[in-house]
Amino acid sequence: VDALSRLPNRRALDEALSRMSGTFAIAMIDIDHFKQFNDTHGHDAGDKVLYAVAQQLRQTSGARAFRYGGEEFCLVFPGWRARDAEGACEETRKRVESTRVRIRSAPAKRRQGQAVRKIDAADVHVTISIGIAMRDARSETVGEVLKTADQALYRAKSKGRNRVVSK
Repeated sequence: VDALSRLPNRRALDEALSRMSGTFAIAMIDIDHFKQFNDTHGHDAGDKVLYAVAQQLRQTSGARAFRYGGEEFCLVFPGWRARDAEGACEETRKRVESTRVRIRSAPAKRRQGQAVRKIDAADVHVTISIGIAMRDARSETVGEVLKTADQALYRAKSKGRNRVVSK
């Protein structure tokens, strides 16, 4: 289990996928502009956002959520087709977009002779991009499905982010 997100980690994902057979869908999720968020608000705020997103992913209908690494997550939909997973992922995307996370921004760097700005609490929100791929009994290894879902994720990002793209 990943200590920060409280989701099963990448190793748990690999173990779960090694036992998968038949039809299933995989969704790869990335928090949009997360590096910029961390640079602006600090890593403590970024950690709060990672946790908040993970909790929303955990609620995705029919899926098991995993922390893939960094700001990436994975949803596995056993027995689901990609078009069915797409609807569940769209609901999750909307939930994440409407989630507000209370953070305290990192203090500004002190310049000689200048006062440090007051640290204020604020509600922030983030968006996610999602790429989905499917495996059925006739085609694709688990590794190929992951790669295809990752390619769909990058298509979602290239189309403007904050969207779901299915293979």
